[in-house]
Amino acid sequence: MPAFEYEALDSAGKRAKGLLSADSELAARRELRRRRMAPLKLHRADRRPALTGLALPRLFRPAGLNAADLMSVTRQLATLVGAGMPVEEAVGLIADQAERVPARRVLMAVRGRVTEGERLSEAMAAHPDSFPAVYRAMVAAGESAGGLSEVLERLAEYLEKSRALSRRISVAMIYPSVLGVVALLVVGVLMVFIVPRIAEQFSTLDVTLPLITRAMIGLSEFLQAGWIWIALAVLVGVFGLSALGRRPGVKRRIDSTLLSLPWLGGFIRKVESARFARTMSILVAAGAVLPDALRAARRASANAPFQDRIARVIDQVEQGAGLSDSLRATGWFPPLVVYMVASGERSGRVDAMFARAADHLEAEVDSAVGVGLNLLEPGVIVFMGGIVALIVLSILLPILRLNTLAMGG
Repeated sequence: MPAFEYEALDSAGKRAKGLLSADSELAARRELRRRRMAPLKLHRADRRPALTGLALPRLFRPAGLNAADLMSVTRQLATLVGAGMPVEEAVGLIADQAERVPARRVLMAVRGRVTEGERLSEAMAAHPDSFPAVYRAMVAAGESAGGLSEVLERLAEYLEKSRALSRRISVAMIYPSVLGVVALLVVGVLMVFIVPRIAEQFSTLDVTLPLITRAMIGLSEFLQAGWIWIALAVLVGVFGLSALGRRPGVKRRIDSTLLSLPWLGGFIRKVESARFARTMSILVAAGAVLPDALRAARRASANAPFQDRIARVIDQVEQGAGLSDSLRATGWFPPLVVYMVASGERSGRVDAMFARAADHLEAEVDSAVGVGLNLLEPGVIVFMGGIVALIVLSILLPILRLNTLAMGG
């Protein structure tokens, strides 16, 4: 049964908004009148009206499910479908309990499409911003193999692990971020208020200032005179780089450069390998054909060089080559992962070996994140402390020189 979004006047003359399920728009209007409401706007929840007045930009308006919503919905779907509840009823129940209106709207639209006869993955495809392509591919594989609840369960576990890692990083970043902001404020106060006053005092003296002091005074004057232009330049630079980064050629060069960096390159390889292994384990377990599973796993990555390597793997597998040999030829995956996949090919348990490889790689990623976060805090302290020390040194050196001259005179 389709879902309709409405805006109406209730019996007290107040505006009310909400969602309701009905067979047609006419039935939805009748339902509103039965509730003693006068409809002002009414449209399918998965179809936005052509003109709705002034709307906020997409950047500031949540369009559907966010990462937390997707994790919660997947877990609830896995539980309800695993308990034997029909998919349309499960989606409808989750939609009724959704707290965010955009999430409820998307789920009601999905439920309406499923009620009309579409498969769950097909209904989700109408909302690509809420359900990523690889997510839909996993759901489709589960539907085809008759193991939707198992796929949803594995998806929920994967999303929960990813969410836990993201939250760990966010929490660990709080202290270094606060420390960095405070240090920047201190530097700003020193450069805008303290250094100019010291410069005024030195300007009345017939003494040659040290190079570091002259540099700090010049930087202070530049910041005071052109801080607006600096801020504008930073904003333009950020948006410009963001736009350039979306171009395939530029993005490919950026990805290749990051991969060539000593520590970061290895970390990116582990992250991409872990995501690939986890995606393959879920898809192969759901019964997906190997080339299709590889294509879905390739779409799960945003790294251009990695996508190129997986594309070559797909070509080789379709030509009859072994999966482990094709993965080894890329030079991307650790030898242990290739060995596990080869073992899975021999035993007929490729999905289980991919799952073990994913567990191993995810543990390494988690460990690397922990080391990086532990090094970040002292790194911020040393870096910002060094800047403050340079400013203080630029102030103290002329004073010490004046004291030396006074004592010598």
